[in-house]
Amino acid sequence: MKFTSVFLILAISALGITISEVPAFAQQDNACKPHTICASPGDMLKYSITARNINSSQTYIFGDMVNASNIKVLQSQSDTNKTQNTTLVLNVETGFAHIGQDTSKVKPFLEVLASPVQYNKSDTSITPIVTEFNGFKRTSIVAFYSSENSTSKIVYDIQTGILLEEHYSSIVTISGNPVIVDFSDKLTSTNMINSDSDGIKSSNVSIPKWIKTTAKSWSQGDLQDSEFTNAIQYLISKGVMHVPHGVSGASSSQTIPTWLKHSTGMWADGQTTDDEFVQSIQWLISKGIVQVEN
Repeated sequence: MKFTSVFLILAISALGITISEVPAFAQQDNACKPHTICASPGDMLKYSITARNINSSQTYIFGDMVNASNIKVLQSQSDTNKTQNTTLVLNVETGFAHIGQDTSKVKPFLEVLASPVQYNKSDTSITPIVTEFNGFKRTSIVAFYSSENSTSKIVYDIQTGILLEEHYSSIVTISGNPVIVDFSDKLTSTNMINSDSDGIKSSNVSIPKWIKTTAKSWSQGDLQDSEFTNAIQYLISKGVMHVPHGVSGASSSQTIPTWLKHSTGMWADGQTTDDEFVQSIQWLISKGIVQVEN
């Protein structure tokens, strides 16, 4: 995940998600002390990565404890040409890792944060959601970031601190033409999540199929922005989606950023949940990026 490591560090810092510095860890009866990274020998994470239409995978296998504070992690990155293995030593108290015996260079281990994840609950860029992983319902937080030419989404499982997915899209100019550059990173396999989150509540979000059809057509450029906005307005009228408090109505004729078409297309293709789509659109409305009538 070197492609977005700098971005993730900045995003986590800016959004108030903290990397723990609590100086206490004791692995007793497979239980972890709160505010540390909860990882044990034999734990595994595997991610599917797509960067500019190039697919690869990255696997983390947690090995032996070096001492009470550090654990070995075998990182394997594979693509169509080769597999590269790296041994990391992760400090579960601080959340930082270094390569092998080289302690001169350390970096945050962003695949797993200290758990349960602590975040700034007053930050409107971070939204708690119910998501799914391999059939299990999980309480998670999704952090959004957007600018004029880019958008990103990061999802962490609150209970375990595991990175579930991240998506990044940006419009860049190549040879005078605007091009959308995409990066996605999604957890595909782990033995660290094997149940529903405690106290999970079922989602009440139910979006009609025709909305998804409309969204798909709009993302492909077959419909006008106003028709997509009308679909959002319908969801608001039915109470599926809400205009955040304090947001004033505005003309629905405003041009919607191009990058939003890509993320909407991902939802229409089933790559993100209805809950995540609703939460993301509500956030975009609150920021004035998508404008609808109250």
